[in-house]
Amino acid sequence: MNDTPSFSRRGIIGLGLGLAAGAAARPLAAAPSIGAKRVLRFAHPTDIHVQPERKGAEGMAACFKHMMALDDKPALIITGGDLPMDTASTPEERSRLEWNLFTKVLRDEVPSSVPIHHTLGNHDIFGRDKKASKTTGSEPNYGRRWFLEQFGYQRTWRSFDQAGWHFIILDSIDLLPDGDEFVCRITGEQLDWLKSDLTRTPKDTPIVVFSHAPIMSVANYFDKDDEEWDTQSPDLKIAAKRMHVDCRDLDALFRSHGNVKLCLSGHLHLLDTCVYNGITYICDGAVSGAKWKGSKRQTAEGYGLIDLYADGTFQHQYMNYGWKASK
Repeated sequence: MNDTPSFSRRGIIGLGLGLAAGAAARPLAAAPSIGAKRVLRFAHPTDIHVQPERKGAEGMAACFKHMMALDDKPALIITGGDLPMDTASTPEERSRLEWNLFTKVLRDEVPSSVPIHHTLGNHDIFGRDKKASKTTGSEPNYGRRWFLEQFGYQRTWRSFDQAGWHFIILDSIDLLPDGDEFVCRITGEQLDWLKSDLTRTPKDTPIVVFSHAPIMSVANYFDKDDEEWDTQSPDLKIAAKRMHVDCRDLDALFRSHGNVKLCLSGHLHLLDTCVYNGITYICDGAVSGAKWKGSKRQTAEGYGLIDLYADGTFQHQYMNYGWKASK
């Protein structure tokens, strides 16, 4: 089992943009200042895509077993979305099977004393593709309702305070009126809430933000398979369903408050770190790798492990839990 972590650390203000991609990413900056007090360790497993095929449930269990067997265990877990393999284009019976697998593994592998918060992913919206899922839109669990009822949430976005830090969990998925398409962005009521939440947070309280889709990510340029990449095109395009199209607006909003330190995401199944305007954006690799078919490019199956410090700094490790894909 390869437990060698990769590190990315907050503090590259002068560089403007830094990148650590793949499972062997190297340190980007020095550790928190000598004497800085660590106040919390939490785990960020994302894109679990649990399923019975290809030993997906066993793989998810192996990930959480690894996490809970660490000598220095996380005191909190925040998942990054895409929890079942897919409920967006899957009929209700199959979606229920996947949700049941997800909750069973968590119940079996994570002690009840460890709090867990969940982020919504695009595959967690039941019936998003009505034709493929054979839904009408009138089902009791349709859309985001299944996710909300599964965890007893009132909304798919929320915030809380812990260990002197403020945690904000966002819903990246803005569904378009027609069809099953979506754009990654924060709009309407959620945007109003986010602005108010940031305003209510004291300026000396450091903030970590969670979204399923990356707010910023360099790994998007490696997301497509090689045969899909057009080397002759004059434009480098990122799909609106792969990264937040409102990244400039969110950057300006975060900078106006001055205490957003870290933004964590998933969605791409690739690992990268970029630092822009003093804010670190980390896209963690997937628990499922390439949906239980092995590594996604150079990023092995894994999860994020983050240490938060009282001075507003942090350390991030990407933990490869040693899973070998089933044939």
